Amino acid sequence: MYEAFDQFLQVSTWHTRHPIDEQRFLDALKQVVRNHDFNPDEMGAYMRKQARGLRKEAVDEAVEHYVCEAWAVKRYLHGAVPPIL
Repeated sequence: MYEAFDQFLQVSTWHTRHPIDEQRFLDALKQVVRNHDFNPDEMGAYMRKQARGLRKEAVDEAVEHYVCEAWAVKRYLHGAVPPIL
């Protein structure tokens, strides 16, 4: 399932969080986020495994960002967003 992110991860700038990279991430995410087996933490582990030749700090920062985004979208779609007071 996490192979949906391969095209996103093959672009050398994926970890920079440039708006174009963000859009590529969201395009990949929408392919899998509705799958009940999708787990953003596992997605992050997959991203780290696929990262080659990049600074660990840059990868860790980007992966943390994308994992948080994926959890937010998944929770929203599954109705787990707390009500606004």
